[in-house]
Amino acid sequence: MARVLLVHEPPDGGVAENALQLASRLGTHGYTVQVAGPQQAVTYGRLAEAGVAVHRLPLVRGYGRPLCDARALRGLVALLRNERPDLVHCHSAKAGVLGRLAARASGVPAVYSPHCFPFVGEFGVTRRFFATSVECALGRAATAAILCVAEEERASALRRRVASPSRLRVVSNGSEPCDGTVALDPALLALRERGPVAAAVTVMRPQKRLDVLIDAAPLVFERLPEARLAIVGEGPLQEELHARAAALGLDRDERFTFLPFSAPAARHLRALDVFVESSGWEGLPISILEALACGVPQVATHVGGTAEAVADGHTGLLVPAHDAPALAAAIAALLADRPRREAMAVASR
Repeated sequence: MARVLLVHEPPDGGVAENALQLASRLGTHGYTVQVAGPQQAVTYGRLAEAGVAVHRLPLVRGYGRPLCDARALRGLVALLRNERPDLVHCHSAKAGVLGRLAARASGVPAVYSPHCFPFVGEFGVTRRFFATSVECALGRAATAAILCVAEEERASALRRRVASPSRLRVVSNGSEPCDGTVALDPALLALRERGPVAAAVTVMRPQKRLDVLIDAAPLVFERLPEARLAIVGEGPLQEELHARAAALGLDRDERFTFLPFSAPAARHLRALDVFVESSGWEGLPISILEALACGVPQVATHVGGTAEAVADGHTGLLVPAHDAPALAAAIAALLADRPRREAMAVASR
């Protein structure tokens, strides 16, 4: 029976959910699976319910934490030598660096899912150069295969010569079937009683560019006064985003609200008329796939592999990134057109 160690760093969001899906599914196919991750993650309770062992390590986001990284690397090497897995599967940039280094030191093959390479995004030249150099070095010397979530991601890696073409494979993300039995978010249902609702269901981090969605909100209300908007989730930018909304007077507008997230995502998604993804950069967002599975039309930015999932004009609408007026126009157009939304909902499933 093959033994697999999944290593991930993000404590929440699509990467953590993808690791949970893999751990749960691999176990049903005869693999022995363990997970190494950060000290806390939103998926650990569900992993325990699935009988998956979790090893908590000081895995933290970003490149500027050498002491934490050294401790995490030592912990991973010790874990690999004790558990002796047949394969290490690393998810996201930090886990990709430390996991592949530990695997190479322990003589274990490693595969890597970047879920959006770290040289993609709104970063300075120095950060981009450093991230590209690290990815190229490890991609050529310490990786059996890189599993890209979209053709666009593979093309990006090929342009930068991260690894040979034969090592760059496309394995798209998937989503669990939409749970049609879960109780719906009562706050969203209450909002929906007063008008059609669009919302982002996401983690409040820079990549998601929720500031653009907040800036779009007044424009949506100008076009469609009965519209309702929400941001569902928490994260490191929570205070900043609340302050931005308050500066626009949205804290006093009953048509706009922030709400907490509670798994599964279907309890929020199925209460929506339109799902919104305002990201500045992406690999292939799990949230888009979840919205598709739940039959919720999408308004999303044309970044990364999103266009490979959202059929523009068929299941949803694609707009340029960082463009609040375009985002507002697309949201308002769908919220105002119920027959079109219903057709997109059918096409999404």
